[in-house]
Amino acid sequence: MLPQAVDFSVVISSRNRAHALSGCFDALTRAALNATGMSLELVFVDNNSTDGTSDIVRQWSATAPMPVTIVHETKPGLSNARNAGITAATGRILAFTDDDCEVAPDYFNVLAGLFADDAQIVMRGGRVDLGDERDLPITIKTDVERAVLTHDLHAGGFIHGCNMAFPKELVEKIGLFDPRFGAGAEFRSGEDTDYIHRAFAAGITVEYRPELKVKHFHGRRDLKDIRKLHNGYSYGNGALYAKYMFDRRSNMRGMLRWDIRQALKEAFGGRKLDAAMGLTYRATVQQNLAGVIAYWRRPAAS
Repeated sequence: MLPQAVDFSVVISSRNRAHALSGCFDALTRAALNATGMSLELVFVDNNSTDGTSDIVRQWSATAPMPVTIVHETKPGLSNARNAGITAATGRILAFTDDDCEVAPDYFNVLAGLFADDAQIVMRGGRVDLGDERDLPITIKTDVERAVLTHDLHAGGFIHGCNMAFPKELVEKIGLFDPRFGAGAEFRSGEDTDYIHRAFAAGITVEYRPELKVKHFHGRRDLKDIRKLHNGYSYGNGALYAKYMFDRRSNMRGMLRWDIRQALKEAFGGRKLDAAMGLTYRATVQQNLAGVIAYWRRPAAS
């Protein structure tokens, strides 16, 4: 007998967060028990943890409402982990979230509705709410209107990697994540931005749908942590600007020019990027340029 086809593969990667996985798994359980008329699987990538992460996953999998595959990826970095998860996944649709996120109770039913009638490949992402009100309002997306990515918009933040889904067929079309980008990698961030940009450049519709929801429990409550995070995002964006600098199909050069214009306005009394968070356009551009230089020094993909 042939194995049953899997509709949705949830891909989660983690490193040394065994203590904090229960919320993520509890939410997946609720959403899976609410799911109707679909088959699910979880592909969990242990990115070389040393704290017993895989043991926690195995314990949960014993009673989980979906099959669980544990993949061990020793190469560091979020892109390497996600690529390992993609390779192991068997679902028609790949759905990505993070180990510090909780999917909504209707998550799988909403996914099923969104992807039910597509005649072509579509990449989608959804709303990311703050999970703990004590955390600072960063790495969230709370737009209430549906939106489609256009050439005038930056791929960064249009949809977030912690709430992103697309057919596995997209991987056949544009390839895997670039391992130089993402947390734990050379350029620190931007693996989702790069993938969204590549999909859009390949003619794929990229859509934001606010009804697809997750909560993000990122735990950052100190402004120093926010500035460090933002510097990493800006550095990664700079590397992306360099990657696509001479690609005429790309709008990345325009995004860099926009950052520079805002920094110049700021220098002459214009508004800061986010005064309450202590974020400035000038610091953004400094990190952008550092990322550009770093990319040009090591342009070849590893």
